[in-house]
Amino acid sequence: MKSRYAGGMLLSFALAFAEPVDGPWTKGHYVDLAVSGVTVHAVWLEGDTLWYSDGLGKPEVVAKGVETGDGGQIRPEIVLAGGAPVVMYSTATTLFRATAGPDRGVLGTSRWASTAVSPSGVKGPFQAAIAAKGDKVVVAGLAWNGKTSAVFVDGAVVYSGGADGVCMCCKPALAARDEGFVLAFRDADGQRRDIRTLTSGDGKTWTDQGDATHGGWSPGGCPSDGPTLTDTTLLVSDARDGKRRVYEVDRYGEHPIAAADGHAESLQPRALPDGSLTAWVEATPGHSSLVVRDGPGPATVLASTSGRMEPGDPVAVALSVWVPWEGDTAHVERWEGGPPPVR
Repeated sequence: MKSRYAGGMLLSFALAFAEPVDGPWTKGHYVDLAVSGVTVHAVWLEGDTLWYSDGLGKPEVVAKGVETGDGGQIRPEIVLAGGAPVVMYSTATTLFRATAGPDRGVLGTSRWASTAVSPSGVKGPFQAAIAAKGDKVVVAGLAWNGKTSAVFVDGAVVYSGGADGVCMCCKPALAARDEGFVLAFRDADGQRRDIRTLTSGDGKTWTDQGDATHGGWSPGGCPSDGPTLTDTTLLVSDARDGKRRVYEVDRYGEHPIAAADGHAESLQPRALPDGSLTAWVEATPGHSSLVVRDGPGPATVLASTSGRMEPGDPVAVALSVWVPWEGDTAHVERWEGGPPPVR
């Protein structure tokens, strides 16, 4: 994905504002977004029914019996492959990839067709992620076979991690980069919970790249907080020094990101694919804030709540960024920077 800033440069804007975005998801839950030009594709849940809309026609039912959970880490996701929407969702038994036919269908029928992409013999609901590169779509998830935990891609196990397996409470991250696909997940090595990565040029054959972080965090269990990938970096919440901070990991090392509230715990990072905007949750007892860092600018609070806050993945819409999050209902916050300073 190209940067939303001219020339790919990260610019610090002189002015910025945020406002809620209304949509068909307003009374629903767990909205996820994908953008093609000026068209915003959305999926969201009403009860256990998964809906889709591109704003061009009436909302459509994609599937029923859809599950969520684990602090918002089990949730539907949407990507665009060749400009067409592809949706990933989990039921209590199976992980699915759903695609839409070109015809919106006859009244009472659905144009959406779902294909199982979880291994046989394991149960859901599944922590999973989806990514697209051109027309190629890859779905990765975590599975427990009753003896050990493993990472799978399109139904095939690609990493098992021996007796300790992988952290089953931390959602994996999947990104389509210029060189191919990258898969990141929180590995379990004794009590240690560092991030491991796998890479693939074609989405089928995967190479273990080893540990991507070396924090040695030992929370005594799964921290329920998976990593996020951009085109060049990895983001993860880690408490190696006793306090949870968001770390940005690149070829130069692991760097903590300055929080808006120095007293808060920073967790659940999210980011635009080009890394031009990063978002995360800052939590203190009884209060959570959704925070964004736009380019090299300071961390800024986008929204706050005394209830639950489960962030989704931000998307760029023209020069603004829409950041979804789940509270009592689905929310989308629109963040827009002003024009770059005149020189």
